[in-house]
Amino acid sequence: MNAFNELTNRIKETEEIINVCKANHKAIGLPDFISELEISSLEQRLIDLQQLQINEEKQSEELEVKVKTTGLPSGQIPVRTLTTVLGGLQSLTDSVANTLFNQPSNRGPIPQEIIERNSWILKAVKAGSFIAVIDLNHESQMSIDEAPQRQIISELYSLFNASDDEEPLLEAISSLGTRTLKYYMDWTKSIRDLNVPVEINWVSTQAQNEGIKVSFDPDKAGKIFTILNERLTSREEEVFLQGRLTGINVRTNSFELCTADGNKIVGRIVKDKVSKSVGYVDKRCRAELIKVITQSSAGKEKISWTLNDVQDAE
Repeated sequence: MNAFNELTNRIKETEEIINVCKANHKAIGLPDFISELEISSLEQRLIDLQQLQINEEKQSEELEVKVKTTGLPSGQIPVRTLTTVLGGLQSLTDSVANTLFNQPSNRGPIPQEIIERNSWILKAVKAGSFIAVIDLNHESQMSIDEAPQRQIISELYSLFNASDDEEPLLEAISSLGTRTLKYYMDWTKSIRDLNVPVEINWVSTQAQNEGIKVSFDPDKAGKIFTILNERLTSREEEVFLQGRLTGINVRTNSFELCTADGNKIVGRIVKDKVSKSVGYVDKRCRAELIKVITQSSAGKEKISWTLNDVQDAE
């Protein structure tokens, strides 16, 4: 499916969500001013999506990946080193995209749709050590807040900028899932074992991050690998809870659930369950959730939640 057709589907989905919200608000007798507040937000989202469809334009994110090899002339690099560095970066990109737009579980393959949309393209090479220029295309901006590919790179940079200390790494990686932890561990181990410094520069004109250049020398990569391999643990559980779905944000694909025992849970929603979940707002339901627990060597835990499905309460 191309980007234009997907944008058409998102417009249709938003129209359906608006209709479901109006019906639900009427059924529960929601005051008009509250109903209008939520509906107006959705209608503005619909207007923005329709405008994006009209003004569709090709955009891309660009990285320069510099690999400093020794013993070879400027502009040359062993094929094994190039494929390991770029292949590891692609795997990390796939995993972060899967977490943001699907779910964080490491079970099963990453959907082909996500892989195809987030494939880096090698478009040029430069001398000066060895510099690979790679592009991540997005034919149209599918989010009214920020293009998906920009969101993915922002998450990657948050992870890369977490330094080689245990607590910042725990904070950065806890919401990205066990698959991302494994891929990051494998990638940093490869940089350490290859003994090549790697520098990544986000050169897109629309990149707004502070510190758009990150560096990994073999020592730093080795420290990160040791922390991920020996000090941080991550596990996931499938959890079923009864409760009331008290909030849905269709822009950020996030939810808030108040459980039967009074606890409040917030997290992401699996993308293809957003429309269904809207129908359960302010209703008792049975929620199927993925719980990811990441723990440091000092025992500090970070928990992230993903709403995998929602059904009528038992």
